[in-house]
Amino acid sequence: MQKTNINWPAILKYKGENELAYVSSQSDWDSDADLHALAYEIDDQLIDSQGFVYSLSCRKNNRVVPEQTNRCLSLPEVSELIKKHLSEQGSCCVSSFFAPSIKEAIAMMHSSN
Repeated sequence: MQKTNINWPAILKYKGENELAYVSSQSDWDSDADLHALAYEIDDQLIDSQGFVYSLSCRKNNRVVPEQTNRCLSLPEVSELIKKHLSEQGSCCVSSFFAPSIKEAIAMMHSSN
């Protein structure tokens, strides 16, 4: 498996959708064919726990290999994505969602599912 510099955990952001998917580690990415073998849309993204954005359009040996882009999301931007996700899931008190870091925001999103 090719290793990347992704700071795990991470979230998958699908083009045009508020729903996010949680990915806990490189080993989870490597072992779950639903994650690394899918044909992602060109604007689907992996966002790591530091806010770095990865494109999912590169394939090597029939596997998606996330490639870091020049984009990095801020904590408010990631929090907004997570708020939209939680709202779509029917969570209450979404407007009061607060996390001190992107990593903690991703962990809170995962624990609320």
